[in-house]
Amino acid sequence: MTRKSLTLLAALPLAALAFDDNGSYFEHKDWEIACDNTGTCRAAGYQAGDEAQAISLLLTRDAGADAAVSGEIAVTDLNWDDKAPQPLKGSLYLNDKNLGEITLSGDDVAPKARLSPAQSEAVSKAVVGSDKITFRTDKTTWTLSNEGAAAVLLKMDDYQGRVGTPSALVKRGSDKKAVPAAAKKPVIHAAAVPDTPPRVLKTGDAEYSALRRLLAEKAGDDCDRMSEGENEITLYPLDSSHTLAETACWLAAYNGANYYAILSPDLKTIAATVDIEDGYDYSDGTIESGGRGRGLSLASHTWDGKRFVTTYSAGSGQCKGFPGGAWELPTRVSTIIAPNSGKKSPGAGK
Repeated sequence: MTRKSLTLLAALPLAALAFDDNGSYFEHKDWEIACDNTGTCRAAGYQAGDEAQAISLLLTRDAGADAAVSGEIAVTDLNWDDKAPQPLKGSLYLNDKNLGEITLSGDDVAPKARLSPAQSEAVSKAVVGSDKITFRTDKTTWTLSNEGAAAVLLKMDDYQGRVGTPSALVKRGSDKKAVPAAAKKPVIHAAAVPDTPPRVLKTGDAEYSALRRLLAEKAGDDCDRMSEGENEITLYPLDSSHTLAETACWLAAYNGANYYAILSPDLKTIAATVDIEDGYDYSDGTIESGGRGRGLSLASHTWDGKRFVTTYSAGSGQCKGFPGGAWELPTRVSTIIAPNSGKKSPGAGK
């Protein structure tokens, strides 16, 4: 998760009446939750510790009193060779009760499967108590941890304004207060950008030194690669009045980032800085950002003709034995209208 895009759910008041524009994230013991700006929440639980047999249960619920909980399951095993057996057939158990056969597939490392509505309801109730949930094949048993589930699902109820109402998962009650409906995705109109190839300025080019000095002064101490080296500066035209400058900013053990600024046409003035601290790639009006920490984070920022707007942000949460994380957990989603089309662009809102 990016540092700026996440807010702990613990800071939210009970029965929140609005959803945070940047979503929220919270983790406790073996469970975590990410809620997005529309009110949809995704809670993920894992096995205890870092066992060779890793399992994750994802519980997703939209905002609104009548929204049901849907479940998905993923497993992996360090004893597998390069790929997971496909398909992987087994049964989901609640204590010793068989909740039905499940076939997992679709991922070479961590095959997944959707649960039925009945299975989803059963496990969402069971995880807040001491009931044991396992996935079993003929050869292996994966065991889900309940530690942290009650706290995380209470945060889901809290964020969605359900605490004390009949639709709450944890502190259910008879409160007749209105549960907030799902918010609509914000609509972002992407601006058309020229297909002109970018210019790359290098040491010795006429405009390089002055522009490098201008960018370094604006970036300050946050960009040690700009002050310590003479890296290329790539210039992307955004329109007749704006040019995007991109140059290396910082480099760490597993991550790196570029510095971005919007320049005047003569390249002598910074018209605006781009407030993206971990951006690493620009293409066709979009800057991608993110990195690797305990898990992976990713975000997209779209040029709307005036600024780069964050249109999507998500993280993988806790890895817990899943390379790259078991799930993508969004905290901000949106609908992107492609330039001059009036239509939603492919992948908008992810």
